[in-house]
Amino acid sequence: MYTLYFSPFTCSLAVHAALEKIAIPYELKKIDIYKKQHFEPDFLALNPNAQVPVLQYDEGTLTQASGILLYLSECHPEAKLMPPADSADRSKALESLFYLSNTLHPYFLRLFYPERISEESPKEVKQIGIQKIKDTLSLFEEKIKHQTFIAGDTLYSPDYYLFAMSYWLKFHNIDLSEFSNLRKYFKRVSQQPEVASVLQKEMTEMAA
Repeated sequence: MYTLYFSPFTCSLAVHAALEKIAIPYELKKIDIYKKQHFEPDFLALNPNAQVPVLQYDEGTLTQASGILLYLSECHPEAKLMPPADSADRSKALESLFYLSNTLHPYFLRLFYPERISEESPKEVKQIGIQKIKDTLSLFEEKIKHQTFIAGDTLYSPDYYLFAMSYWLKFHNIDLSEFSNLRKYFKRVSQQPEVASVLQKEMTEMAA
């Protein structure tokens, strides 16, 4: 059985949605990052980097959202978390998954932890981050102009990842008025049964 260590509305939401899509029993263990629980010894023993998500399974432990999503897609092909290996959409989905992980996600660090990025004023660091995020969102705005989801007309794991980041955009009051396609896209993703279920669960955990 899988155990997911998560914090509501972080990138662990993407893994949470994938587990929900797989539709097998799993256990959730909330890590309250506002209470610094990710720095407690028991959690650091699982992930010395002090980050969620962490996925425990019979064979061991995995960290890093993109790696976990890829692992789950390979272990559960029936859930169709990624396109088949021989399909044209496979390369698109892989490219998007790692672009989100390696490029867009780090830009948000400028907003959450500006002091880690530079000794410049936090305001300047955040302003640069917001511009980089908007530049990146423009690429996805164009990508989904003529298709339903990131890698075509089927939802895959990268969609969960980008959707999780939509909440960070709200948290930092980033205006999406210029991204009409993305606004419609985020609504589509939110209406998927597995995503709607996860949102309800994570909202409940936030209030607990």
